[in-house]
Amino acid sequence: MFDSLFEQIQHPNLDFLLEAIAVITAIIYVWLAARSNYWCFLFGFISSAVYVYICFQFKLYFDVIINLFYLLMSVIGWVSWKNNTEDNILQIFSMNKREFWKLIALGISITILLAAIATHFSDASLPYLDAFTTVFGIIATILVIQRKIENWLIWIAVDIVAISMYFYKGLQLTALLFLIYTIIAISGYISWKKQLNHD
Repeated sequence: MFDSLFEQIQHPNLDFLLEAIAVITAIIYVWLAARSNYWCFLFGFISSAVYVYICFQFKLYFDVIINLFYLLMSVIGWVSWKNNTEDNILQIFSMNKREFWKLIALGISITILLAAIATHFSDASLPYLDAFTTVFGIIATILVIQRKIENWLIWIAVDIVAISMYFYKGLQLTALLFLIYTIIAISGYISWKKQLNHD
């Protein structure tokens, strides 16, 4: 993994430079989101726009769809968080367990359906992993905008699956990004949990 990454750094091409921009802005997005800062959505918008192009080039069509979704959610998230921040403090909420597990079951069902469709009707690469990261990324994003702490638990699962998918596809920087995401998601969960307990 690292030999290929170092080779790309020494001899960068346009795809590598675009991936680097997407990775850096994505890290800033998650770091700011973990700190309940609405500026996160500006960086999320930039990262998602670049990833639309990258994922299309690598035939990760569900990831194209989710990054288009992230573009829209970045705008909605910006407005929602900016309008719901009091004294620079964003109120955090929690789901009940039954609600959470129903959402997980729904996500798994949609993942299986989308992956089966992609397998039969497209040349999608890694359709089950790609569908999982897309479906649960959408769920987690909606929970982020709703300021539900469970978003971080879902992001941790999505990040772990994404690491293997992107590594397999040869996108080492993006695989590394999702490793960093995992660490930040754990930190975000801890930070939001403290804030939730404080409220």
